Amino acid sequence: MPPLSLTQRHRVWRSLPGFLTITASVLGLFALTNPDRRYYEMYVTDVLSDYLIERVCMRFPEFSESCNQFVIEHEADLLNIVKDHTDRANFGLFSAYTTEIALPMLPAVEIRAIGFAARFFPYDVKFPDGVDDI
Repeated sequence: MPPLSLTQRHRVWRSLPGFLTITASVLGLFALTNPDRRYYEMYVTDVLSDYLIERVCMRFPEFSESCNQFVIEHEADLLNIVKDHTDRANFGLFSAYTTEIALPMLPAVEIRAIGFAARFFPYDVKFPDGVDDI
């Protein structure tokens, strides 16, 4: 490949500030949209509430309605449990979250997710019944 001419090098250097500005803007946007811990905790609380209502309460048809009501009424308690069992590693542009809940007499739940661009992307989910999707 032949070396660049003076004119070609000049064009490259002239476009560099624009490229750097666009790159910095995109990275800044990702940093600004890195979801914080509070939103992740609410997300996991919703996931666990849905799991309890759709997979646990449904196993007991005679108590399904009261079970659903119990879960809904105790979402604040569930949020506190999630808060106490969640870790966050903030990398600026994204965050890695880990929630491991293992309470006495209850099966363990593990959720690992990446928070990026105002969304959560779960990559490792373990529910007691072996279901591993959200």
